[in-house]
Amino acid sequence: MPLSITPLSETIGAEITGLDLCVCAVESALAQVRAALRDHLVIVIRDQRLDPRQLLAALRLFGETMEQHLTSTLMPEHPEIAVLDSRKMPPDKEGQVIPFGARDWHTDHTNHPRPPKLTALYAVKLPSEGGDTSFANMHVAYDCLGADEQARLGQLRAVNKIEDFAYISDEARAKFAARPVHPLIRTHPDTGKRALYVHPGKLERIQGMEPEESRRLVNELVERVITPANTYRHRWRIGDLLLCDNRAVLHRAHRDYRMADGRVMHRVILRGEVPV
Repeated sequence: MPLSITPLSETIGAEITGLDLCVCAVESALAQVRAALRDHLVIVIRDQRLDPRQLLAALRLFGETMEQHLTSTLMPEHPEIAVLDSRKMPPDKEGQVIPFGARDWHTDHTNHPRPPKLTALYAVKLPSEGGDTSFANMHVAYDCLGADEQARLGQLRAVNKIEDFAYISDEARAKFAARPVHPLIRTHPDTGKRALYVHPGKLERIQGMEPEESRRLVNELVERVITPANTYRHRWRIGDLLLCDNRAVLHRAHRDYRMADGRVMHRVILRGEVPV
């Protein structure tokens, strides 16, 4: 089957078929896939059959894998892989059980000095219905802002922290205790385009503002700029390997499924640059 790349919406996402990452992919095909990721920001490579070693080998074609701090989810034999299994989700301090990635729109691991450029999700097991993930193009969102607001937001810098969840060990919280400061609006290193860049759950504060004021600003902004015009909702299939560009995309998992059914994703993140 020849390689085929099909847009999934007008503003974000593309589906790729005819590529088997279990075998040695030719460089010309990989160049097309990398270009699709650059242009569409989210790609889903269909019908993959990858064991953990094959998954890591495939993703290293796109960059360097990096450490995750979701301690209790890490695969013992391959700790670069986090196994996100809805059946094993522990309650938070309020006693709520909320699926991984479902609390808010976010980009991953902003509490790292060099956050991931890409997040990869590989669908291993799915519930009988629901469990989609939505993605939002933050280049389009930024471009829709007025010039004055773009200039104002471009001056803001966010202080980021690790979250205090049961699936993060005390050792990981100590190891990643630094408070890296990243711009609220970052520039993509490959295209020069600007985008809103934030993880509300990891936001300690915006420099020069109190924490509560910072959260209000960010929550209002995210709610306002994410619209049907710049989003794509992905309905998963077993064997989907999805890559998301964290430098220009916010994403959110949906809670509309029975967690006991088992929604299992293998997640790998690839090291990025210091945001500017």
